[in-house]
Amino acid sequence: MRMKKILIAGMITAACFVFAACAPTVGGDNGGNDTAETVELTFDCGDGAFRDGKNGVTVVADKNGKVELDDSPVRDGYAFAGWYCGDERFDSDKTYTAAQTFTATYVSGAEDSVYDALFDAGSTVKLDIDMSDAEWKKLDRDYWNFIGGKSPIYRMADSVTVGITTADGTLEYYYEEVGVRMKGNTSRRSFYNDDGFYDSVHFKLSFTQTFDDGDEYSPDEIKVWESKDERKARKNRTLGKMEKVDIKWNSTADDSHVRDIYAMKLFRDNGIIAPDSTLCAVAAKEKDKSFRNLGVYKLFEAVDEVFLARAMPDDADGDLYKCSWGSNKPADFTDADGTVGVEDELNGKFYTYDKKTNKKVVDGNGNRDFSKLTDFISALGVGSASDYVDLIDVDYFAKFEALNYIIGNPDCIRNNANNFYIYFRGDGKAIFIPYDYDRCLGITKDWNPHNANTDLTPYTRQTAARGNQTNPLYIKLIDKGAPCGEGSVLMKYRERLIAFASSDAIKESAFDAYKIGYKNKYAAFSATCTLPNNTKFDAGNTVNMPYSEYMGKKLKTLNDNIDNYRA
Repeated sequence: MRMKKILIAGMITAACFVFAACAPTVGGDNGGNDTAETVELTFDCGDGAFRDGKNGVTVVADKNGKVELDDSPVRDGYAFAGWYCGDERFDSDKTYTAAQTFTATYVSGAEDSVYDALFDAGSTVKLDIDMSDAEWKKLDRDYWNFIGGKSPIYRMADSVTVGITTADGTLEYYYEEVGVRMKGNTSRRSFYNDDGFYDSVHFKLSFTQTFDDGDEYSPDEIKVWESKDERKARKNRTLGKMEKVDIKWNSTADDSHVRDIYAMKLFRDNGIIAPDSTLCAVAAKEKDKSFRNLGVYKLFEAVDEVFLARAMPDDADGDLYKCSWGSNKPADFTDADGTVGVEDELNGKFYTYDKKTNKKVVDGNGNRDFSKLTDFISALGVGSASDYVDLIDVDYFAKFEALNYIIGNPDCIRNNANNFYIYFRGDGKAIFIPYDYDRCLGITKDWNPHNANTDLTPYTRQTAARGNQTNPLYIKLIDKGAPCGEGSVLMKYRERLIAFASSDAIKESAFDAYKIGYKNKYAAFSATCTLPNNTKFDAGNTVNMPYSEYMGKKLKTLNDNIDNYRA
């Protein structure tokens, strides 16, 4: 392979492809000229190695002084960026007349520039998961061994390679021993058997997994670390400073493939804190033989401490809770009894409000401290709209909910008391973080409450999925009959509705341009995926409402009822 010099993030790098192990060339042909001087180039892998474990190789130039090297080294947590002798970069097109030693150069996968490139809409991302047949089968069996299939156990992929292609070229970040588990509340299922992959599931990848927890792994599975420093390095290993990422298959047959990542973009572009996301092509080793194209997935950053530090660098130490139907009760802020805790999947303990940060902080009695959340629920129950100003960022809430209404996810905080995070800032006020919007913007597959949520008016006391609204935030702040005087939250909400409804960002042309950009990069992966539930781009299926139809109906309902807020 000839490697071309490219420039990425201000560093001289090289396009490299490491999908299969192939032995480097260890000899050369001088064209039969036995009198010619032999020219040897030595390639030193430095802190990396070739896939066969060798740390270097010497290659003899041919009679024209040309050298071919058919392999690239790998280094855990890094991308190979070319061979260098001082400032000189190895070039297979160059004539070499004297012996030289070239040393491999690597680019760290932990840098912010990697995060930026990963989630840049102009990048193409490819994930290769090299995991043994035995580990895939363990992961599949985990589904049957835990309540609701919710196993917390990460199975070990031998390696995961994250290839990021930008206008400047490709870098492939190599991670050995990556944790892989299924994710989702209701989407986990069996997907792998003796014949290999037969279905699709969502995965969570952990780059910091150490595989040495005796409660999760049997004695023959536990990894024994050679040193504490080696284990510490694993705990600190990241992709673009992210410890974990979620990859989700297209379970709602969205033939645009982008509705939920477009929703997250709309939130972020309008000042709402939301996880970054993009599409990626996923391939996985099947039955210890070859890689199989699993199709086009969506890649999301995890909402955790790392996310908070990136999104709110000056206010990232507060309490974060994931809010969902974790204990068979809705996250509507009406009941703290038995609904608040720290999830323990290993022992089947799930909570509506699952604390994600500051888990070890205790109260005056030595118990885990959940007071921010429990006090919040209590205050909502007895307070009036004027009191809520001290409990939440009302400007943020008005903006969040106006955009949330237009996006129209029936499985959100407002419509199903589900799929959001609440975060308590340093000033004590709460804000909300959306996630898992795979049923927004007209998605109706298998579930169609209120005609894709297009017929609910902006101030209704009804929800798309649960009947009467029970969340006091909505009842007392923006539902019909809430205070509507000048400066009220309802009026702030109304103003935001009007502004978003006229925004170019929600027009069909903007959405289509976004979709086409991704389609041009990923349609080939979707077209060649052989899993039975694969959805091709612009497949023309009728299981979901077209974006244009959805937005037309939604905006008509909004405009017809924009002033219908009085009881």
